[in-house]
Amino acid sequence: QNSPFDKKSHPANTLDATIRVDVQLLDTIVDLVGELVLARNQLRTTVTDEPSLLDAVNRIHTVTGELQEVAMKTRMASIEQLFNKFPRIVRDVATACGKEVSLHVDGADTELDRTLIEKIRDPLTHLIRNAIDHGIEPVHTRRAANKPSSGQISLRAFQESGQVTIEVSDDGAGISVDAVRKKAVESGLVKNDAAHDMSDERIFQFIFEPGFSTAHAVTNISGRGVGMDVVRTNIESIGGTIDISSQRGIGTVVRVRIPLTLAIIPALIVSSG
Repeated sequence: QNSPFDKKSHPANTLDATIRVDVQLLDTIVDLVGELVLARNQLRTTVTDEPSLLDAVNRIHTVTGELQEVAMKTRMASIEQLFNKFPRIVRDVATACGKEVSLHVDGADTELDRTLIEKIRDPLTHLIRNAIDHGIEPVHTRRAANKPSSGQISLRAFQESGQVTIEVSDDGAGISVDAVRKKAVESGLVKNDAAHDMSDERIFQFIFEPGFSTAHAVTNISGRGVGMDVVRTNIESIGGTIDISSQRGIGTVVRVRIPLTLAIIPALIVSSG
């Protein structure tokens, strides 16, 4: 027997098969489904011996699971709506910096909780501005290094292990891990001996400390160390993580990992007695 929620039993969404629904209403539906799931789980732990009741409970378990999946899908939206805003930002920032920069986008069809899409807008905007301002070199510098005159910013999104990963990368000058290590020691964030035992990935995490910067000048584009700590705070506030990898002369990749949705929190229920 096919499930009423089976994709094959319904036509794919088309323009004339969609309706506008208030997001708050969708959130209410998701909350109610969550309560139903909790009640279902409680019922399963209560009914253990009666076969006829067990069959009914198992059916309820199946249906509520499918209902929860469908309810969660109503919260999802393509990240394309956010990515479409970045070409203009790249163009404007590149012009302000006097640089030539192109933007490459991959995975714009990746779906994410619509609430999270709004929450990552500012962090991603700052990362892109920062990559152009501090990462991409001026034209004459790139030519001297036998690089194309135009730098490239890449924005990539994909789902992986129940999370969405978003990468903001550039083919610019890269970050000197030695410079970051030295600045971290000078700032009192870590002892010299400990700093030299740390991996490059761990050293780059100091970039997200408040006010931390190896830049020698402040610009109006991305500032000097202002904002990267806020970026990490905003990402962590939605259950995400952020890390940096970089190679001198090759470029930098900032990798953001966030949950697909905030509406489901994994939990382990333990009973006693």
